[in-house]
Amino acid sequence: MYGNKVLQIAYLWSVTVAAGTLGVLVYTYLRHRIKVLRIWAISWMFFILMQLSFYGGNKEGVAVCYSFFSGALLYGVLLYFREHTDVRNSLKLEIIGIVPPLFTIYLLVLKHLGISEELLSNEAPYVVLSGVFFLFSGLVFLAMKREWRRNAFYLGILLMVFGLFVITYPLRISSETPLVWISIGSVLSVVIAFFMITLVTSKEFLFFEKQVGVKVTLEPGGHLITSDEYQALKEELKEFPVLAFVRSLNIPESWKAYFLSTEERKNSIYPTNLAYMAQLASEYFKEAERKGLRGVVVIDCPEYLLMYNGFESIAKFLASLKDFAMSYGGVLLIVVDESAWNAHQLAILKRVLE
Repeated sequence: MYGNKVLQIAYLWSVTVAAGTLGVLVYTYLRHRIKVLRIWAISWMFFILMQLSFYGGNKEGVAVCYSFFSGALLYGVLLYFREHTDVRNSLKLEIIGIVPPLFTIYLLVLKHLGISEELLSNEAPYVVLSGVFFLFSGLVFLAMKREWRRNAFYLGILLMVFGLFVITYPLRISSETPLVWISIGSVLSVVIAFFMITLVTSKEFLFFEKQVGVKVTLEPGGHLITSDEYQALKEELKEFPVLAFVRSLNIPESWKAYFLSTEERKNSIYPTNLAYMAQLASEYFKEAERKGLRGVVVIDCPEYLLMYNGFESIAKFLASLKDFAMSYGGVLLIVVDESAWNAHQLAILKRVLE
């Protein structure tokens, strides 16, 4: 009797928190129209349906809803991973190739452990495969911890633990202590929900979403500026969501800054990865225009980039950034030390940008 009451409480608790998470995701999506939020909202809808199916004894429903929950979650995180992360220094996606053999070996081990043939031929394999997808989602979140900091790290760890929990489904369903397992599952789902809500409402995730009270007066296009002009602009735009590629650590808090370095560190980009910087700038200008803002991209270390890429590559890179700025009504600011460039290089830079 007591056990049944605890199970009911755990069930209501888990479903209620999941419904709240779904509500937050839907609200945030409707307000900001970020595609990945829509996908994650769909995933949590299937999590709620999975819970209802489990407590209703619908094994096929459990298998189907677990599959859609894990699949939509993984699809969303991979979509964001592809669009916003430096793939060069991140997770090796080819490791997904180990899934089929490990999946097969695990099912064979379960069979030798005496798990019933009926269970292994019904919902169990699909649930186990969903657990593998949760594990992989956790790995991708961990790969993005530089983007989303602690929220992504904790969410990655929790999803991996939850994945292991789901993978043990055939063992849990045959256990004589279902109360313990259901309680663990409920706690995990609630904590995952908490960190997902924290993530999607964080400053890093909603970079453009706060009210901007600063108006950019600079003309759209590319501009070469001096170090003194840069210091004045930092003060003028300290409350504006600027995208900056920098070597200096003295950056306004409201800016989204990437540190150019050959060392692995938080929010760093390798100096030869010009394509990734161009992708970030393009997405930034596009999003700024959609929000009715004149986006501003700053590079305070073109001389550092020159050391690793050569002048021709840098000139092409800056020309591309200027094209993005002009296409979306944005501003590109390049902080130059004229003494570091020869007259021919400086003339080309001015022609490319101005």
